[in-house]
Amino acid sequence: MIKFGKRGIDTGATQWQLSAPAKINLGLWVGSRDSRGYHPVLSIMQSISLADAIVVTKSAYYDVTMSRREDKGPALPSSANNLITRAYNAIKSQYPEIPPVKIHVTKQIPIGAGLGGGSSDAAAIIRWAQMLMNKKMDSRMAGDLGVDVPFLICGGTAKAQGYGDNLEFLPPLTGWHVVLISPHFGLSTRRVYETFDTLSNSSVSRNTESIENVRRLLEQGTAPKLYNALEGAAWKVEPKLKGLKTDLERTSGKQWFLTGSGATYFTLLRSYHDSRMLKRDLQNSHIGNLASIEIAEFRESFLGCG
Repeated sequence: MIKFGKRGIDTGATQWQLSAPAKINLGLWVGSRDSRGYHPVLSIMQSISLADAIVVTKSAYYDVTMSRREDKGPALPSSANNLITRAYNAIKSQYPEIPPVKIHVTKQIPIGAGLGGGSSDAAAIIRWAQMLMNKKMDSRMAGDLGVDVPFLICGGTAKAQGYGDNLEFLPPLTGWHVVLISPHFGLSTRRVYETFDTLSNSSVSRNTESIENVRRLLEQGTAPKLYNALEGAAWKVEPKLKGLKTDLERTSGKQWFLTGSGATYFTLLRSYHDSRMLKRDLQNSHIGNLASIEIAEFRESFLGCG
């Protein structure tokens, strides 16, 4: 049991190891911007095993640092202007007894990739605070941090509607592997949505499965053809992204789908062996603009969530 004393929280622990899994969108439908400037969305969101590693250590002062395995891709966000700091400050404003900590993030999730890396880091800090406080944080606080944050606090599989706060957690999907291709460049979510507002939805083919069929096919072991309403806008913001998809489909003979607002493409496979063979083939193909090729699998929600 967590105890509260004059000096704050006493758990006996001084350091915590956290995992911040990425997510993919198994289809993404986007509505028109409303009077508040937000776009309602509809998606099946799925967390995957690719994850940032976070170490939280009690300290005399707050600090956050970041590193990554390889010096590739967009620059890391500054410590003063990232979602972890925003999440910590939001928690601290409600619960002043939360201790000062040093946070170090080892980034595995590419930045500006549509994989929810920053949102998942923030969600991990919220999970940590909930454990420390032995209480659930206000869901509105998570939604204010970003549309993906409420889902990523629990992860697993969920149907998301509205503005990320209307979540229906679903039974886990099993047996699926995913190959993720991230280019050297990232995409600004804000710019993609602004461009989306200027385009008609006809810029993306609608010869795709409905959201009702997506889960049914995945449960049956059949990969659906997924729709992403933002793909045309992402191509407009960064034309090289369309060329990357063309090269991927020509080289692999498989369908590739954009997650979120980009810039990562993924394909779904039933076999880890097939995933490894595809990764090897792509590494040997000399396709341009590739920063990373990752293999991951669908993961279930965190214990006690969903």
